[in-house]
Amino acid sequence: MRRQQVQQILDVAGDLFFERGFQNARVSDIAARSEISTASIYKAFGSKDALFRAALARGIDRLKLLATPLLPDDDPIAGLLHASHRYQEICVSPLFRDLIRAPIEHNSLPLTLRRSVGRQIRSALEKLCIPPLQACAEVGLLDLRQINEAFQLLSAYIEHKAVWNDLLTSPPSQGAIARAHITNEAVRITFLAYPPTQAEASDPSASAPQSVVATRLGSHRAPKD
Repeated sequence: MRRQQVQQILDVAGDLFFERGFQNARVSDIAARSEISTASIYKAFGSKDALFRAALARGIDRLKLLATPLLPDDDPIAGLLHASHRYQEICVSPLFRDLIRAPIEHNSLPLTLRRSVGRQIRSALEKLCIPPLQACAEVGLLDLRQINEAFQLLSAYIEHKAVWNDLLTSPPSQGAIARAHITNEAVRITFLAYPPTQAEASDPSASAPQSVVATRLGSHRAPKD
């Protein structure tokens, strides 16, 4: 089977598995929509379960592309805001929702595979946000020893607010305003929770003291969609 056909099958399989769930998505429906015979699909993948795993892996690859680390920014705060905004956009995307939900709904999927999916998602988001957090620490805005903890707080705030709070309770017309608020608030709280040590804060190379973080955040806007 040609590579193009395999990719076509995986695209359709991902759509149907995520839309209907593993049990309700039939291989015959995937074959009909992709215009490739059911026999050919089984020959290429072996089983419905293997096809689901391949579609899941393809979804993770797509998420990794969305979470590609940004180019370094001259302003570390702006760089962190941009990364946080990208993180937030990923959180509210159908792909992120499906990758979280689909492995749980497939009851017979081994726990080790479910955990692997979770680790890969988290790793992609860490690669997006850890570098700008480190850049902020290097100029005396964060505690360099607590970058991982700072990421955990930043990600928890964004995921909770973006998925369950502001975006679900705000009118659609206010969505952009809510997203900008989430990004700025997540970064502000992270700076407040993990301030630099006295030695780091007094480093002559620091470009901005902790006391002016709020002012600088107010001057930045979240990037446009």
